[in-house]
Amino acid sequence: MTRSSPPRPSPSAATVVVFLGLGVSEEAEGFDREHIDLPAAQTALLPRLAAANPNLVVVLTNGSAVRMADWEHHAKAVLECWLAGQAAGGPSADVLLGAVNPSGRLAETLPVRLEDSPTYLNFPGEAGQVRYGEGVFVGYRGLDTLGREVSHPFGHGLSYTSFRYCRLRAGVTGRREDGDLSVEVSCTVTNTGERRGKEVVQLYVSDPEAAVARPVRELKAFTKVDLEPGESRTVTLVLGSRDLSYWSVVAHDWVLEGGCFRLAVGASSRDLRLRTIIEVPAPALRIRLDGMSTLQQWLADPAGSAALHCAVGTDEAGRPAGIVGNGHLVKVIGNFPISTLAAFPGLGIDHGVVETVVKQVRAAEG
Repeated sequence: MTRSSPPRPSPSAATVVVFLGLGVSEEAEGFDREHIDLPAAQTALLPRLAAANPNLVVVLTNGSAVRMADWEHHAKAVLECWLAGQAAGGPSADVLLGAVNPSGRLAETLPVRLEDSPTYLNFPGEAGQVRYGEGVFVGYRGLDTLGREVSHPFGHGLSYTSFRYCRLRAGVTGRREDGDLSVEVSCTVTNTGERRGKEVVQLYVSDPEAAVARPVRELKAFTKVDLEPGESRTVTLVLGSRDLSYWSVVAHDWVLEGGCFRLAVGASSRDLRLRTIIEVPAPALRIRLDGMSTLQQWLADPAGSAALHCAVGTDEAGRPAGIVGNGHLVKVIGNFPISTLAAFPGLGIDHGVVETVVKQVRAAEG
């Protein structure tokens, strides 16, 4: 076959299987990839093969994610094998011929473009330094929070059968303070197809009222269930306090904020079949207040707020004096440490006030 002559359809071939992937010159442990594209010669071949026989199946061998958006529309199916080793031929044939019903799931999102990745603006960095600027929004957490279109989402995987989810239940027992907080989530999964198969049931958690930036959803539990055609089974997933918490750089500990949490169960981070809301009780986070704590932190703490109001006093109208009684100023510069605000005249907070209120909250702490 030459470049000037397209492949000729073969009357004896019902399906064309083409093996694509990345070689040692494209990816290796010793260097970073500069793009996520397959070699151009491979992607250029696909439309010509599809023109010759539209029943085209692509089998991929690659160690890291590749872009699929520019070529997968030519294929009726894609089998992702990753780095399956030298014996990959047999298992691949078993999956393609239906001897095995696949049940694998993607452990990462396959983006439409490299530029969509949350790490794109930070990696590879400069001057030998990399800033992990995506923070907790790495991978699917960032892509899902931003609502980016993706080729295939985190947790995705197809099967030769189908599954139905129903009867979602969730219950909260115990308390964080006692160390026995538990959230038990269950649902019924039914194999609605004609073949035995395995489904990976995934549980995602969202904290819509978080005081810190958190992803729109996070995978916190999953399980695989093996079902015969028509068979139903109830699966149960259990969460603990840590699964609902975030790491606080202020408290230097895992923090569970009491309140509303959204739970979603499904087959991927974008295929959520069932949803519910739970209320989780937890004590408010107490920050150890000092002169470097912000005015807003002092006002949010009951003991700190009382001490500060007492120290600054009231004006002639009986309202809190200075900045404490000025909601607009609190909004504008309330994120300043109170020791910094003490240098500003007319705010009702001086270094004597700071010393007084710090001593009072320390005494209250015992």
